[in-house]
Amino acid sequence: MLEYILNNYFMLLYFLALILSIVKYHLYYDTILKYLPILIVYTFLTETLGIIIRDVDEIQIIYKQEYYNYNTAIFNIFDIIFFLYFFYIFYHIIENSLCKKIIKYGSVVFVLTCTINLFVQDFYVDPQNYAIIIGAIILLYAVLNYLYTTFSKKHKLQLHNNLLFWISLGILIFYTFYPVSMYILTYHYNFYDQYNLTVFHHATIGVLYSCIIIGFMFMKRLRIISKK
Repeated sequence: MLEYILNNYFMLLYFLALILSIVKYHLYYDTILKYLPILIVYTFLTETLGIIIRDVDEIQIIYKQEYYNYNTAIFNIFDIIFFLYFFYIFYHIIENSLCKKIIKYGSVVFVLTCTINLFVQDFYVDPQNYAIIIGAIILLYAVLNYLYTTFSKKHKLQLHNNLLFWISLGILIFYTFYPVSMYILTYHYNFYDQYNLTVFHHATIGVLYSCIIIGFMFMKRLRIISKK
């Protein structure tokens, strides 16, 4: 039992992030991040369902013997929602008009890639690699632009008190490696399994949500109003 908990330690980080997002909600309820607790709840429920499908033989979403414990489909749906949510966030907080246009049209390209990917890979069995790669490129571009602007300008709110700074830092780290991990998992599974890259993948999840937790712990009143 203890080994099982340790192997899925990131679930505790999801839960802690969820609790803090609710406790600190009064500090950002009127900002662009007001729907963040919903995303964290969705993340927690998705991971919980993913673990149940993976580990409980009686529960499955693919009724083929060779794929009975595959949970890929729910994570493919999650990826789309996660990317689009943060495209929306960064589109509204970034002031540079060129960057906003790139995020806007990049989002359209991402949706088109998701559609095309349906005909290239099996949505129920395979991570949607092309969509993940395009989404990660756009999201990393937005994050780097935001971080560059944040470091370049003087702000009343110090960096360590800025929740979005910590979220951006976590996204930067996780989505630098996530497309690579999923690509290796899909096309070089023996290598992925041999070197137990699942541990590395879980570690990057841990880094992402540790950053979010730190952000909640140190955050002060946040005023990130969408730019209309």
